[in-house]
Amino acid sequence: MIKLGTYESWFDSEPIVPGDTLPEVLRNLASYGYQGIQFGGRFRDLGWDEIGSMIKDSGIQVCIAGGGGNLLSKDPDLRRQGVAAVKDGLRLAAKMGAVGSICVPIRRPEMDPPAPPKTLYDLQEEILIEELKEIAPVAEGEGVMLIIEPLNRYESQFIQRLDQAYKVCAAVASPNIRFMADFFHMNIEEVDLGKAIEATKDYLGYVHLADSNRYEPGAGHLDFAPGLSALKRIGYDGFMTLECRILGADKGKALTDAAALIRSLWDEL
Repeated sequence: MIKLGTYESWFDSEPIVPGDTLPEVLRNLASYGYQGIQFGGRFRDLGWDEIGSMIKDSGIQVCIAGGGGNLLSKDPDLRRQGVAAVKDGLRLAAKMGAVGSICVPIRRPEMDPPAPPKTLYDLQEEILIEELKEIAPVAEGEGVMLIIEPLNRYESQFIQRLDQAYKVCAAVASPNIRFMADFFHMNIEEVDLGKAIEATKDYLGYVHLADSNRYEPGAGHLDFAPGLSALKRIGYDGFMTLECRILGADKGKALTDAAALIRSLWDEL
């Protein structure tokens, strides 16, 4: 049985899962067919200890916890602080029983271009690999993953495709440094979602789902079958988590329908 999760709210705290309190959200989430939760902005003020207490007997797993700072700042001190923050985030993820932490190393370059023939991308990649080699022992010791997230060209100028993230992970060569396949970003950047997943399967650690319009699966025109088929072929058994807003007023029905759609496609493949 596949494992589905969803953000409980968007990053601006717009609710995704109906419910006025976290316990109510967790009950609703289970009834809609989900097993995992990622936190946006709505309940963060509760603090992780309180969240952990509320989620303990809910049957819902925290998918992601922690985070990190700017790993590719122009300022070396800020980079060191970013590495320390990532390590702390991984320890939190382990405490919360999460899969791990998600990392976006940088969105817009901050460093000065190096002397040719090395490019700015090359420099950022070199620094990131060295940082991740330092972070890897913490991830391994805590039994969680640091998950690099490729973002599309409109959101990031560094690591936009799965093969770019794979190259970094392979250079680090840790089973706990992996990357994410996000169907929304892949729909923009990849030529073939299924082939991209299969070509990089060794370091795939997590999946985000959203339709072409960044609403729930079924609300746009993205063909999920090739990507899901590839995930099934490679034996992926981790979480697939909705990272999207919900279209329409009845969010509960939309979430239920999205879960049913993904499960039916998976079973048909």
